[in-house]
Amino acid sequence: MKNILKMLPVLLLTIMLSCKKKDPLPEAFDITKQAIIGKLSGGYPYIITLEGDGKATLTHYSVTNGSYTYVNGVFKFNFDNELVGFFVTENGQIKSYNGPLIINTYEMVKIPATNQFDGKAFKGNWNGTVHSTQINFMGTKYTEITNNQQNEANYTLINNLAVKKQEANSITLFIMMNNKLEGGRRAYPINVWGTFMMQ
Repeated sequence: MKNILKMLPVLLLTIMLSCKKKDPLPEAFDITKQAIIGKLSGGYPYIITLEGDGKATLTHYSVTNGSYTYVNGVFKFNFDNELVGFFVTENGQIKSYNGPLIINTYEMVKIPATNQFDGKAFKGNWNGTVHSTQINFMGTKYTEITNNQQNEANYTLINNLAVKKQEANSITLFIMMNNKLEGGRRAYPINVWGTFMMQ
């Protein structure tokens, strides 16, 4: 009986330790919950979005469908055999890039759960323009104000990270990068781009 009483505290401690919550396992990395954003060599922003069936979309001054594979941290992409290359990733971040020099900067980011634009305002300049531009986002619309001229437009949200407005011969793209708004606009054959700071 004395031996049992001596063992009782050890037994209770063992039970308590085994009942302690175990640390949750780290979330498995899912490439389809990521997007790649950056700037092209000319300053124009781009976003690469991914689907689970190996389909990818590159949106910049046009929209190009393509394919990708992701094996052992190597993300290979092919957009119409015109833009072919790969990123090497580690811990959910891009370590290196091998491909055409048109891709200047790159970052793999997790797709946010909510619209990153709604209710925000930015101010900056399109390249080659004298007047500054203010861009205000509200709901599914944005207002662009330049030199007291105001234009309102509906937009399409891409992965809560980018905004696209597309018309017959033009496409406007805004992407959130490092708390700045990077913009690009193509009104064939002219491309403009700009950086806008949060107000």
